[in-house]
Amino acid sequence: MALYVLALTDTPLSAWTVGAHRLESLQHDGVHVVFERRAASPAVTDTELREQHALVLAIAARTRAILPARFGSLIEKRQLTALLRRHEADVRAALEQVRDRVQMTVRVTGSAAPSPSAPVVSGALSGRDYLERARLKSSPPLPRQAQRVLSAVQPYVVSERREPGAGRLLGTIYHLVDDSQLADYRKAVGKRVPGVIVSGPWPPFAFSPQLW
Repeated sequence: MALYVLALTDTPLSAWTVGAHRLESLQHDGVHVVFERRAASPAVTDTELREQHALVLAIAARTRAILPARFGSLIEKRQLTALLRRHEADVRAALEQVRDRVQMTVRVTGSAAPSPSAPVVSGALSGRDYLERARLKSSPPLPRQAQRVLSAVQPYVVSERREPGAGRLLGTIYHLVDDSQLADYRKAVGKRVPGVIVSGPWPPFAFSPQLW
């Protein structure tokens, strides 16, 4: 039976049960892989996604550094060992980065402002203009109220990652925050801001290396 990987950590964990799930771990050069044995990857349903999220939370409660695995991470033990060898440096660096830290997620909603048009030179974009247009597409301008929130929490952000949105979701910003600064981060967010949804703390899903 293959291993369904839930997370990587640097903490040795004994086998335990969460609901109907039996979680185990194996160690490779100081990296501990938390998994359950499955014959096949689960179907992508809301129920399965919620269950995996709950399992990751249970693991996070037992360790100071966790790298949640991508949904559907089913792999044979031999392949897993080879994967860890190949990405050992990235995994160790990521575990060091997330230790004693959590993820806060900021979602910005509203109507997208029209992006400025890049000038056309001889019927084609210049290299600089092409890169600028690509940057705006991947990280579009956000409303002022969202920018104010992001500026207010910036002193407490260790690392930030952004994803472009679609439709009324203008973008999602992931912040890695020290546990010790979480209260200050929340205080800086202040009262509810229209169009800005802040959630967390969560395990650092957005800061896990993409191994699969």
